Amino acid sequence: MDNLGRAILLSVALTSLAHAQVIDTSASRSIWDAVYTEAQAARGEFAYEGACSYCHGYRLDGAADDPDMRSSPPLARAKFLRNWEGRSLAVLYELTRTTMPEDNPGSLSEQEFIDVIAYMLSVSNVPAGEKELRLDLESLAGIAIQQSP
Repeated sequence: MDNLGRAILLSVALTSLAHAQVIDTSASRSIWDAVYTEAQAARGEFAYEGACSYCHGYRLDGAADDPDMRSSPPLARAKFLRNWEGRSLAVLYELTRTTMPEDNPGSLSEQEFIDVIAYMLSVSNVPAGEKELRLDLESLAGIAIQQSP
């Protein structure tokens, strides 16, 4: 299978997985509770530009930077928040950590993955706070993705 075929299959699988996840009603906080810092988002932007923007676009909208590539799921703003509504940051973290970047899954460090998520939240106009997102699945599971506060 060529790269385009693999990209299409992965995009379909990721979209299906995102939609198949059970809504997490046990989360005690939401992304709107200032769960990351601006410094963390800045580190995430750097990691994103190196590993993610080629497929997901420099605007995180899913429009690939390479015009020969198909679009991919958006990683920020209204459509992303709508698609992930009710799921926890733990689900998002585990999905990205185990499947991204498509051509070399798991090639980023755990800290880089969590920083990229902070960047995604920043681009989505979710407010930053005083404490960074932690590399702790239990903590991440307690933070729900919501379209609005």
